[in-house]
Amino acid sequence: MKINHLFKALLIAGMVTAGAASWAGDSTIRVSNEAGSPVARFSLGDSHCVLKDDRVLCTPASKLAR
Repeated sequence: MKINHLFKALLIAGMVTAGAASWAGDSTIRVSNEAGSPVARFSLGDSHCVLKDDRVLCTPASKLAR
């Protein structure tokens, strides 16, 4: 079950990143394990995104600088 969850998370992150790779410039996905749950971090345009627990959360880079 965990393998399917991880695969699904990576597939979603890959699809989002591949769709934006033509204009985003950075197509790197960093995958880690936090508290037993896989987490994928990637950039989408000028936003920094995290895929965790089947949810994609993005924060604009301008909000991170404050």
